[in-house]
Amino acid sequence: MKTVKLENINSHLKKKLKNKKFRANYEIERTKVALAQKMAELRQEKNLKQVDLARVLHVSQQFISQIETAQERNLTLDSLKKLAQAFKRDIVISFPKASCKISQIIVA
Repeated sequence: MKTVKLENINSHLKKKLKNKKFRANYEIERTKVALAQKMAELRQEKNLKQVDLARVLHVSQQFISQIETAQERNLTLDSLKKLAQAFKRDIVISFPKASCKISQIIVA
């Protein structure tokens, strides 16, 4: 029987992130997940169900679900603006000097 070597996930990820293509895709997915989590948090703070938020925005509940599960591929600035308005929030886009060679998107 073959022995399986268990590896710490952080060290595995660190190795994988050395690959530029992997790193770029990882950053995009990480940002989508961070945005998805933030949208779900904001909706829950307002005590809204997905269907309630969808009704306010005149979109489908599936669209809200896709945003909150990072599955929505065509999230536009207009959609983000409508979401922000529904939560009585602003959208802040800035271009601070990069701390590394690869640009990052930070969701706060």
